[in-house]
Amino acid sequence: MKQLGLKLWVIVMCVGLFTNNVAAFFLEGSISFHIDPNPSADLYFPVYPLMEASAFELTGHALMFAAFTFLLYKNISRLTLTFGISILFAIITELLQPFFGRGADWYDLGADFVGISSVLIFLLMEKAMSRVQKNTLKNH
Repeated sequence: MKQLGLKLWVIVMCVGLFTNNVAAFFLEGSISFHIDPNPSADLYFPVYPLMEASAFELTGHALMFAAFTFLLYKNISRLTLTFGISILFAIITELLQPFFGRGADWYDLGADFVGISSVLIFLLMEKAMSRVQKNTLKNH
């Protein structure tokens, strides 16, 4: 069942990351794709002020990758492998977005990293607290 949840989440993520209109997907459930086999180089990591980035889209990236990282960890139970796969997936999906008429963006990649890191920090804290609790029970 855990694997099914992860697989379904990856599908939801790919639809969200590759659909033409992200807001329409999340707010209206509208999905549309456009494949461009030769995307413009201008779509790859343009530099622009952070204030011009969409807070909605950045939040979506962080939340999607946080959920992905959590589900992935629940399936493989190894923090370093979870981190590596999550980061690799973030990079690959960002590099693929221009083929779907979207841009590969540093801010999106940063938001992905924030979501991934947040979950990993939570998992590390959970492991540390579990160890402390086990040691406390052993000593009493």
